[in-house]
Amino acid sequence: MGQNTSCRVLVVDNYVSAAEALAEACGRYHEVKFVGGGSAAMEVALAWRPQVMILDIDMPPPNGLEVATMIRDISHLEPVTLIAVTGRSAAFGQEEALAHGFDDYLIKPVDVEKLLALIAARRGRTSTQV
Repeated sequence: MGQNTSCRVLVVDNYVSAAEALAEACGRYHEVKFVGGGSAAMEVALAWRPQVMILDIDMPPPNGLEVATMIRDISHLEPVTLIAVTGRSAAFGQEEALAHGFDDYLIKPVDVEKLLALIAARRGRTSTQV
């Protein structure tokens, strides 16, 4: 895979093993941190200013949808790419996720190559703005 632009990626999932696995996969090409919940995600996002956030939707409050809405309301965090990951079916959750400000939506188990391609594509579109 042609990953030539590294960026800061924050992985958020209340299942720590899932967050660790995605963080490890993304860490081959990017600077990565992972946290286990929405409150921690907001703290890290404000301090570290990731360029991409991979958020599980179904977490205890604040869930991924709520975190996405909060992130979009904080102007100095723009442009951040938000990628939803979830066990929900695409028909059930994709529209809702996009309405909350997500840029992309992936179903678990996450196809790592597809995730890395989404990160690369999104970073390419916003690299002049960062």
